[in-house]
Amino acid sequence: MFDYSHAEVATTLGLTEANCRQALRRARHHVRAERPRFTTSTRDHHALLEQFYSAAGSGDMSGLLALLSSDIVMHTDGGGKASALLVFGADRVARPMVFGVAKLKTLSPQHRIVEVNGIPGLVSYVDGRPRSLFAFDVDGEGLIGPIYIVTNPDKLAHLPPPLS
Repeated sequence: MFDYSHAEVATTLGLTEANCRQALRRARHHVRAERPRFTTSTRDHHALLEQFYSAAGSGDMSGLLALLSSDIVMHTDGGGKASALLVFGADRVARPMVFGVAKLKTLSPQHRIVEVNGIPGLVSYVDGRPRSLFAFDVDGEGLIGPIYIVTNPDKLAHLPPPLS
């Protein structure tokens, strides 16, 4: 989308060029805003991580939706070497998570919780190599906020090995 002019985006979305410029300005301001992160105890974060993986792994959509904030965003980073997504909204995030965990389970992964950028993250290993890294922030209500998934093998190379 960032390769298109404001006029092209406006035509595609059926908006005015001025609206598109304003939306971009607000988005940039929002991204740059320094909002304090909500702090959750490591124990609570681990518990939420386990609840999430259990609900997603069993296909429990209602249980999974109960864990997600309504304005959740899922960011995935494949680095051009694996698929990548940017998904908004709890119902739109839950579906690919259930599908992704089901697909991952067919590979018989090993899991290890590691600290990533100050928060617990779940590394999934397949054949002894990191396949993905999954982490999320917790919002002020104790719900899962932004989700971050990295599948780019170059970015996973620095992760510790699986536990024996």
